Amino acid sequence: MDLKGRATLITGGATGIGRATALRLARAGAASIAINYRTAKAEAEEAAAEVRRIGADALCVPADVRHDDQARDMVRQVEESFGRLDVLVNNAGVTQWIPITDLQALTDEVWDDIFDVNVKGAFRCTRAAAPALARTQGIVINVASIAGVITTPTMSSLAYGTAKAALIYLTRGLAVALAPNVRVNAVAPAFTDTPWMRKHHGDHFERVSARAASSYPLGRIATADEVAGAIAGLITGGDFVTGQTLIVDGGFSLS
Repeated sequence: MDLKGRATLITGGATGIGRATALRLARAGAASIAINYRTAKAEAEEAAAEVRRIGADALCVPADVRHDDQARDMVRQVEESFGRLDVLVNNAGVTQWIPITDLQALTDEVWDDIFDVNVKGAFRCTRAAAPALARTQGIVINVASIAGVITTPTMSSLAYGTAKAALIYLTRGLAVALAPNVRVNAVAPAFTDTPWMRKHHGDHFERVSARAASSYPLGRIATADEVAGAIAGLITGGDFVTGQTLIVDGGFSLS
């Protein structure tokens, strides 16, 4: 897909991988980028301002992907503002940090919250956007995680890894359901340098990231922009690719 003249919606686009993807797609020539947020209004507006400086149109759209009516209204706003929708990046996600051995802490509420955003939220947004994407021969990119492929020591919780595995399967199912007009793919990043990870690990971030990097063949963890580059690559260079998950892990899963 040539991004020139195309319109993109990125859920959870205010910070981290979502923000990096907005900037990457703007630099790649996308005409219009909608940045969805739930609570990070200031960060979304900052990202939108940077997108505009690059030369693309930008729209900030508040919506909670846990609610179907909000997902549908978000897509409606994007179509009304841009006149079309070509790319949906399902990046919105949540987790809770629970040691994998602590099964008692994995309450029904934890499971429900994590699945509601990471899996059902992606489904809701894709379902809402499907008619618009079909009209433009568009694409969906789901942001999964290496935690949905292998059980990593840095995984935030068993519920999170299970949800991302479900998102990978959902990617395959949606690729069949929406073919031939819409392609659906996913990326599965490993440990990535994002504000979210830095906030969680705090003063220990450099030590934790160095320990993770030591087990990666490429010898370092990913930047958010590198994950965004993988997303952009699937959009612009994968016209005959659908239902696939691109692992972005510096070779970690090879060992």
